[in-house]
Amino acid sequence: MRKNILTYLGIASILVGWGITWANQNAKIAENKANVELLTKRMDSVSKQTADSEKVIVRIETKVEYIMKTVDEIKAEIKKTPGP
Repeated sequence: MRKNILTYLGIASILVGWGITWANQNAKIAENKANVELLTKRMDSVSKQTADSEKVIVRIETKVEYIMKTVDEIKAEIKKTPGP
């Protein structure tokens, strides 16, 4: 009889240990899922900022090209203008 009780207590303690381990693993999995979702949101934000930055860079490049073209036109006009 004592042997059976000790066997059942041993089995019960093993099952409790597995249950605790399982609960800890589930908690870690849930935490990792939350971290992944947070990182995904941050990556989306960074991606949007990158796209916005690229648009700004294209606009700046277009303005610089326009300025350079204007400067070249002014230089050409100066060369065409007869000197004193």
